[in-house]
Amino acid sequence: MDAQPKPRALAPSLLAIVLWLVSFVLGLQAIYDLTQLIAVMRMALGASPEDARMATPVLAFFLALVLLIFIIWSTEYHLKRVGKPESWRLFGLTIAVELMIILLNSFL
Repeated sequence: MDAQPKPRALAPSLLAIVLWLVSFVLGLQAIYDLTQLIAVMRMALGASPEDARMATPVLAFFLALVLLIFIIWSTEYHLKRVGKPESWRLFGLTIAVELMIILLNSFL
């Protein structure tokens, strides 16, 4: 039995790990940006700054929980499909959504 990984399988696996780490870091930034956006929206709808500030930790907790669940699910998904088009498609969609959230906060 040859336990050496094939050279072709190593490059997609390393790229998948790097993209997974990038999506994780962007997800953390997206949590911060979403909490800021929602706080601004709440104040625009009439909430006081103190109310918006008090709700931010609860919102950050729930967004972090959603990110944690997504990261665990996507890790399992990518482990089964590493190097396949559906894995790359999910990476692209994930990073695109996270970047859109970050850019939206930057422009507002």
